[in-house]
Amino acid sequence: MSHTRREFITKLLTIVAAIPLIGVVACKKKRELKKCTTSDDILGPFYRENTPTRTDLNVNNQTGTELKINGTVYGVDCKTPLNNARIEIWHANDSGDYDNSTNDFEFRGTVNSDSNGKYNFTTIVPGSYLNGSTYRPSHIHFKITASGHKQLVTQLYFQGDPNIDSDPWASDEEAEERIITLSEDSNGNKSGTFDIKMMPD
Repeated sequence: MSHTRREFITKLLTIVAAIPLIGVVACKKKRELKKCTTSDDILGPFYRENTPTRTDLNVNNQTGTELKINGTVYGVDCKTPLNNARIEIWHANDSGDYDNSTNDFEFRGTVNSDSNGKYNFTTIVPGSYLNGSTYRPSHIHFKITASGHKQLVTQLYFQGDPNIDSDPWASDEEAEERIITLSEDSNGNKSGTFDIKMMPD
């Protein structure tokens, strides 16, 4: 066998041997990316399109505990802030009822992340409601759309809610990072932070 032919075969075998390794590295990178991104949740039956753009969702000053949510939307590497992400938000009122038909779109709204990826909105703590034989925990729905990223539908829950353990969605281990702790001020108003990490297309 000539020296040139031997070199060719050696290089070919090296390339073939490297292919599985490349696949392993790619899979590992994908798993790491999925691990850092915000997990999804069910859309639910109460989603409505074309919600108004606004940061105050309690448009008719309904009774309830004031709640302020802020956070940052991240993209690509789960570290880089993502600007102009469209965040649709909806939830039940204090009694656990959704506004499914009025033009007021109560406790519904759309906000956009700013140039630093930040967003915020004010609302009230959602009430729980009966779902079959168990109550759904207090929760807020999110639908996030951003250029170059997969659309994310998810839900936010709150630490200490007694209905989390019996709820099939909130009790899922992937929902753990979406159960946030709320702080309370001297007036009883609550606030919390919910960062969102998107998966690229």
